[in-house]
Amino acid sequence: MEGRNGNLVETGAYWLLYVVSVSGALLHWRLGNEGMAAVCAAAAVVGALLIGRRRPSVTAPR
Repeated sequence: MEGRNGNLVETGAYWLLYVVSVSGALLHWRLGNEGMAAVCAAAAVVGALLIGRRRPSVTAPR
């Protein structure tokens, strides 16, 4: 996806990954499934890194 809308959709998808992964990690931890909680926590970390990565601005001069 290109342009501003593509960046917003991509960022929204990473936020969705982060939120679902954190809640999944907490749920699995509470239910005693530590292995799956660790997998979800790792996915949450990846989501946070993807949200925070720097990308060139669409409006920046070239």
